[in-house]
Amino acid sequence: MENHLQQPVFSSDGFAALDAYLKELTPSKTFLLVDSNTSACIPEFVSQLTQLDPEYEVLEVEPGEDSKSIEVASGLWSVLLEYGADRNSLLINLGGGMVLDLGGFVASTFKRGIPFINVPTSLLAMVDASVGGKTGINIDGLKNQVGTFTHAALVLVEPSFLDSLPEEDWHSGHGEMIKHALLSGRNWPDILGLNREDLTVEMLQESIQAKVDVVAADFKELGLRKTLNLGHTFGHAWESFHLAAEAHITHGAAVIQGLHLALSLSNLSDVQQALQARYPWTTVASEYYEALWMLMQSDKKNEGGTVKFVLLEQIGRATWGHEISKSKCFEALDELNARG
Repeated sequence: MENHLQQPVFSSDGFAALDAYLKELTPSKTFLLVDSNTSACIPEFVSQLTQLDPEYEVLEVEPGEDSKSIEVASGLWSVLLEYGADRNSLLINLGGGMVLDLGGFVASTFKRGIPFINVPTSLLAMVDASVGGKTGINIDGLKNQVGTFTHAALVLVEPSFLDSLPEEDWHSGHGEMIKHALLSGRNWPDILGLNREDLTVEMLQESIQAKVDVVAADFKELGLRKTLNLGHTFGHAWESFHLAAEAHITHGAAVIQGLHLALSLSNLSDVQQALQARYPWTTVASEYYEALWMLMQSDKKNEGGTVKFVLLEQIGRATWGHEISKSKCFEALDELNARG
């Protein structure tokens, strides 16, 4: 199975490209992975494909991060076996980031890898999880600890799926768009001030391309790709902390919280204040600092108990591998709490 980074294809061009792929591959069996929310997208999706096997099977999981588990993955492997899936079978992941992460992991490991298609239905999934070739599941309350580097055979972006997206999920995706704008320097501060009704296909393409360019230069995250973790060192810890407390928080909201800390550590107080005006810092109680520090130490991007951050020299110029001490981190949290 070839494994190359694919440029995402959009709307009618995307459906035509997917039809052409289905005609060329002629999969032995086709499976659609959804959660119980995105299953509603199936009729619209299927109606635009002439080459889709009418005998496709739907695999449905529960929505939410809890489904990104080895138990759910194992269950899906068993169902694939039960339905006679082989190495020429195809898995189409139709959903948000969880479905794409989980489906990519299941496909990339089943019989040492079957092809999969990513069809993101949320803004976050469109600008983040759909491209880049990272698949993963969560272990012991920690995000994406087990996974593979495997590109989707094709990524189809259909913006009309966003029409029914809940407001909270729109803001979650907007958080990743803000991160991409900070990294690339393109469209800042326009992206920060973006409202839902003003989002264009061109803005989507620009944000996705910011990630694609970095991934193309450093697929296995040996250097440059680490910059895509801007805001994620603390963001993932904040997300895992809420996950453990069974208090829901979106990935994008966690990333925005992480961006505040990264901008503060970068001494870019003017940029942090601009972010504050759109998405205010959420006060972090000091009694939780130690737990959050331990979660940051557990992050797979850190080694030997050190905590490393991606920082910005200026908008559009990120550097990685900055080892931040516990005292400096806690001091920055104190400052953000006082300012917030």
